[in-house]
Amino acid sequence: MFIEYSEEQTMLHDSAEKYLRDNYSFENRQMTVQQSCGFNAEQWQMFANLGWLAMTFQEDAGGFGGGALETMILCEQFGKYLVLEPYLESVVLVGGLLEAGGQSAIKEHYLAGLMAGELQGALAYLEEGNVANPHYVTTKAESTGEGYLLNGSKTVVLNGPEANLFLVSARVGDNPVQTKEGISIFVVDKNTPGLSYKNYKTYDGRSACELELENIALDADALVGEVGNAAELAAPIFSRAIVAVCAEAVGAMDALLEATVDYTKQRKQFGQSISSFQVLRHRMVDMYMEIELTRSLLMATAWKLDNDSEDAQQCVAALKAKVGKAGRYVSHNAIQLHGGIGTTDEFSVGHYFKRLAAIGVMFGSRDSHLTRYMQA
Repeated sequence: MFIEYSEEQTMLHDSAEKYLRDNYSFENRQMTVQQSCGFNAEQWQMFANLGWLAMTFQEDAGGFGGGALETMILCEQFGKYLVLEPYLESVVLVGGLLEAGGQSAIKEHYLAGLMAGELQGALAYLEEGNVANPHYVTTKAESTGEGYLLNGSKTVVLNGPEANLFLVSARVGDNPVQTKEGISIFVVDKNTPGLSYKNYKTYDGRSACELELENIALDADALVGEVGNAAELAAPIFSRAIVAVCAEAVGAMDALLEATVDYTKQRKQFGQSISSFQVLRHRMVDMYMEIELTRSLLMATAWKLDNDSEDAQQCVAALKAKVGKAGRYVSHNAIQLHGGIGTTDEFSVGHYFKRLAAIGVMFGSRDSHLTRYMQA
């Protein structure tokens, strides 16, 4: 499928690439990783000033009306430069869910702050016991007549340490814990009594937390969408999130291939650069082919989501499965061709490897999406 960017999309691509190339060096990124805060606040504010945080919200909400293609364009550049700032967590997931199902008071209170970079959000939906299944929800929400009372715990809450608000999935009623029936989403302010958390750094340098909810009292307007309808509400948001992380993976794979080609031109053995060895040239061509095949599927999937194609969800499943395979192939070969230097903390290759490994299991593994593709 050939997709030609519009003038606005081309400007977004070029401006994002130029800004990150000039202002987001790997050295500065590593300095941010060492800090307790999970991202650079000045960079985040600049993202807001550039309009990136408001880009995919509808115009009546104060955004620019972008879609999955715009998300893809931006996140591909984020992957290329290993951007730490929580665009996926705060804008795509939390912002998308609030826009889709938040009640008027909640939207008015939070959306403008998210788009302006003044507030951060985190989605708390995974639980110990079955982190591969978002429908595995043991956290309970009991109706009190005037609102709800939440009790339970959540794991791997990405961007939790920096978040001002959480969107928490909880089960209303007595449906089995592994079914989607009864799952609802609630807005929980970080300062709500009864909320506690344990912060930590993830494998790929991001920040996350374990969340504990003990008798969290919420008003009725904290409910996002309808009671028990969270799975349907979240489905299109998760599809766009999958496009976002897959675009990030393509950007990361691009950076890995470029670094690998450059290194093999400089590394000499038997008096010549190892890039002249035919077997290594074939290996890098295979890496290139994996990236381009993934990029083609990524662009087709984003276009189909924006145009509500009948096979859009099947393409989402195929894309995530393809990224799992391609990301593993490209990152493993990049490490192998770099040798020992590729695993050092001072060199970028190992950090791309870690990010691609993390993306491989986000929103479901390769095997789970292959199964989903076959069932579509």
